[in-house]
Amino acid sequence: MKPIVRKEMAGLFLLLFLAACEERVPSPPASTSEPTLLRENDKAAEELVLLEALREAEARVQPDSDLAVALHNVGELYRVRGDLAAAESYFWRALPVWAASVGAMDPRMAMSLSSLALVFESRKEYTKALPLVEQALKIREAAFGVDHPRLVPSLEQYAGLLRLVNRTEEAERIDARRARIPAP
Repeated sequence: MKPIVRKEMAGLFLLLFLAACEERVPSPPASTSEPTLLRENDKAAEELVLLEALREAEARVQPDSDLAVALHNVGELYRVRGDLAAAESYFWRALPVWAASVGAMDPRMAMSLSSLALVFESRKEYTKALPLVEQALKIREAAFGVDHPRLVPSLEQYAGLLRLVNRTEEAERIDARRARIPAP
């Protein structure tokens, strides 16, 4: 594949990934089935594009960060859709590829760790989610510093999990830390 086309595809995949991650307000049911069919077709098209990107990345001889991105994006698509088993599988596959291609302390690794933690949190498997969130936070702290605004989502996720396992004092300390971080 030509590098120009590859960059354009990467932009498209990023756009699709971000669209999948947006919180959407459910629309009221339509009086006809046409709008529902259109939404289902959009979801199917999105899945096809992401799976094709994954196939292309897997076809390369040496796994690289493009493969990790593709695995993460497909995992995120399934997580947002509620297919937690499929999402978990893709996130687990992405982690060693991230580690090999960009290093275990790269913030992109933290992204997949946080998403995998969300899968466990959705299943109420909080003790499995906690170490993943802790590791993601450590990676982001090392990359950005301990008081960077990019830590806020990780701190919020961590505090929320701590509350769910009845570690409220720790959660309050994390909340206080988060509150001290200057806004961007």
